[in-house]
Amino acid sequence: MQEKRAFERIAVDIRTLFRGGNGGNLRGHVCDISMGGMYIETPAPQRIGSYILADLDVETLGKVIWTQGRVVRVTRLGMAIEFARLDARGIQSLLEFNRSR
Repeated sequence: MQEKRAFERIAVDIRTLFRGGNGGNLRGHVCDISMGGMYIETPAPQRIGSYILADLDVETLGKVIWTQGRVVRVTRLGMAIEFARLDARGIQSLLEFNRSR
């Protein structure tokens, strides 16, 4: 089967704090990320079509990267997010760092 993704995904291990439709802070773990989106493992996935704001605690870069996106898929382990807005420079730095490892 041919890959349909527009962006290369990189496996990562990043803690995240995100806010969904209820406005409360929720915790998760980013497993993979690209310039187009990310997958968050969380016990509290949001509804498909809803928007979240997420702060990625990237310890290897010593910074927090912000993202905003729409939930496009929900699984029993978490949710896939398509980015709507993001710290593009921060995500690019993260991807480049992980590619060089």
